[in-house]
Amino acid sequence: MRYTDYVDVFQGCGEIDLPKPEGIAAKWFFIKAGTGNTSPAATLPFGGMSVSPYSGGYPQGYGDNYPNSFSRPRHFPEGKGLLGFSHLQQSGTGAIGFYYNYAVVTPKYDYSENRRVPKDEFAEPGYYRCVLDDITCELTATQRSAIHRYTFGSAGGYVDIDLSNNGLDYPGITKDSVEVISVIPEDDNTVSAAITAEGIRLYFRFKANGRCEINGSALRYYPKPGEPFELKVSLSLRSSETAKDFLESLPGFDAARSRALDIWEQVLSRIDIDVPDERTKRIFYSNLYHSYVKPADRFGESFIYPGNKPFCFDFATLWDMYKTALPLIFMTDRNMSESICETLLSLGETLGHIPNSLGLRDQFESDDGQARMLGDYALLTAFRYGINVDPQRIVDVIRTDLLADNKRDFTVDGKCASATFLLDMSDCCGLARNLAVEIGDDVSAGIFDKYADLWKSAYDSSTGLLSADSRFYEGTLYNYSFRQMLDMSSRIDIAGGNDRFVELLDRFFGYGAPDTVQPTDPSNYAPVAEGIKLGRFEGFNNESDTEAPFSYVYAGRHDKTCEIIRAGMKYMFSDGRGGIPGNNDSGALSSYYVLSALGIFPVAGQDLFILGSPFVRSATVRLSSGCTLTVKTDLESDDEIIVNSAKFNGKPVDNYMIKASELMRGGELEFRFH
Repeated sequence: MRYTDYVDVFQGCGEIDLPKPEGIAAKWFFIKAGTGNTSPAATLPFGGMSVSPYSGGYPQGYGDNYPNSFSRPRHFPEGKGLLGFSHLQQSGTGAIGFYYNYAVVTPKYDYSENRRVPKDEFAEPGYYRCVLDDITCELTATQRSAIHRYTFGSAGGYVDIDLSNNGLDYPGITKDSVEVISVIPEDDNTVSAAITAEGIRLYFRFKANGRCEINGSALRYYPKPGEPFELKVSLSLRSSETAKDFLESLPGFDAARSRALDIWEQVLSRIDIDVPDERTKRIFYSNLYHSYVKPADRFGESFIYPGNKPFCFDFATLWDMYKTALPLIFMTDRNMSESICETLLSLGETLGHIPNSLGLRDQFESDDGQARMLGDYALLTAFRYGINVDPQRIVDVIRTDLLADNKRDFTVDGKCASATFLLDMSDCCGLARNLAVEIGDDVSAGIFDKYADLWKSAYDSSTGLLSADSRFYEGTLYNYSFRQMLDMSSRIDIAGGNDRFVELLDRFFGYGAPDTVQPTDPSNYAPVAEGIKLGRFEGFNNESDTEAPFSYVYAGRHDKTCEIIRAGMKYMFSDGRGGIPGNNDSGALSSYYVLSALGIFPVAGQDLFILGSPFVRSATVRLSSGCTLTVKTDLESDDEIIVNSAKFNGKPVDNYMIKASELMRGGELEFRFH
């Protein structure tokens, strides 16, 4: 089969359109916006360049959404029309404060409206097409460059390029400024330009089969009559000469499009599934596609550390990505995994800490309020999956990150403004201690051990939950109380034992509670505020509590994990533009769906997968280790959700837990439902 045939690039681009929830799924409450916030940009897997239809809508530059953080988004009618086509986009984020969309390219006539509604939109991995007026507009990309092709139906057309754009363009917004450093004509059809945006210098090069005129920061190309206009755009983070090198190596449009599709086909083929219906296959491969869009790979072009070495950016929401998005990459893409690890290690060694967010921006501390030490968890996960990364460097970087000035509240005072910070750092110290002991670094092990049990002070033994005397990001104490800790035995003891822990989880997921009503009015926050008071699971609308269903397993109730996961995947994901239940956050929700379909969940930083309830009949996964994992089930009906037993390579899986290091050596994982 052709895997790319099952990808809907538009999945998650619009307002949610999900099945009406039933059963336990009807008890959950969405606190975030009801849109996936993805973009149909043409890009390669982990592409260092993307090119997308541009309306200026929030937050990826596509669509007609006003800024939204809860309920359904408000829409602006002008957003149905495109302003042109832009370069570099985030994927699935919310209000992160920087949105790119540089060098807007607009094909037009003198009579063209400022905004034009696209007709006949079509996209496949690495390619986008629509019609504006009578102009057929096509986009494709290579790793470092983009190629536009415009076929004008009438004479008198031209193509404008605006170098001054940064970010979004909806009614009432004040756009961030761009400093245009230089615009230099090389010849009649080639232009070099340099801009500074978000504090980062970007070097563009444009070349087309048409004559170019320059007016300040604006370029206008006049196509040659009677032939399609092809514009090549390269980008470098290092120099104009590097951008020139990228441009000179570009193929023609059709060759680039074909090559992009072939690359996506190869990447998506890493996971082959057997499911009973075509719709599930579309949902799966659309989510797998979105799982491989970010982070962006720009080898040799770091603007933070020197050298011809790996550099990845757009870890836009690392607090979401570290849970499932990065583990899925570590499972299936060795080269990208090594690049991610080298980037995180080099960041820690250069900056003295690993920031929570890294994009094309010179601000590295703006997202400190979300969580702590998440890059460290990612490094520990990669090491446990067998990625080629030096464990001593990991230990050294984690120690540096821990002892950075921005964590003195934890290391000196032993308490933080948010209980979640205590959990983040203390549990990371326990994981890092174990690694330090393994490699014989007793000094580092002693430092980490000092902080490894501080997480216990974040809990209130009278409630079994996190302390109410804390601030929480995107949720309440309930959403963060059920993560998997290194020492889950002690965590359950704090809750009052297995039965009490299960009772707390049952209350959180809404067992025995009335159905909820999801908020739909973006102008009225009151229903959201009331819903938050329920202390309920966010229903895969947000990543704050997506690990919570698997905590049942530690108390012997794997059946409830099965029930929740299968309900979530059935009612919270669909195909089409409304098929992702909330901000996809650089593939965080999409990767959760992919892993859930296979029946596995990675515990960040640990040498551990917890088994869930797969809904594939079978699957073959090409692992980054070079081995193959085969998943088999005896499913006969979608109504079968409770796993009765599991075996790995013929041996029973105790407690539905498998070491990640064992799973990465490949073999057969068998689930029995009856």
